[in-house]
Amino acid sequence: MSDPRYEAVLAFTDEADPDGAEDAVSLLAEELSLLELSFVRRPSGGPAPAGTRAGDTSVLTALLVGATGAPTLRAVVALVQDWLARRNSGSIDLTVNGEELRLTSVSRADQRRAVELFVARHAPRETGAPDA
Repeated sequence: MSDPRYEAVLAFTDEADPDGAEDAVSLLAEELSLLELSFVRRPSGGPAPAGTRAGDTSVLTALLVGATGAPTLRAVVALVQDWLARRNSGSIDLTVNGEELRLTSVSRADQRRAVELFVARHAPRETGAPDA
């Protein structure tokens, strides 16, 4: 059986520093690039407004991430949780297969429980498989 592939959208918001959100997402992208992912890129925002010469626009506070299997998806979620904890502000909406999970600066125990339930539905552990 082949390992499933996941495409996740990470959408960052920070009400405390909305002007710094774009730079923050760039830093997150750098950290994610250290994982063994298929890709990390900005999602397309669709075509540019009428009357402009630009092609597709990109969403500057979001990332599209390609994870090659359940352990990699788990690593992405763990990295995002750690990144948010270090920032101590903002939230990330993580969308996988049309289902969304909001990660915030809530207590680590509450966040861990929510993440475990979410990831278990999308990337169940295989019996005998090592944790990532």
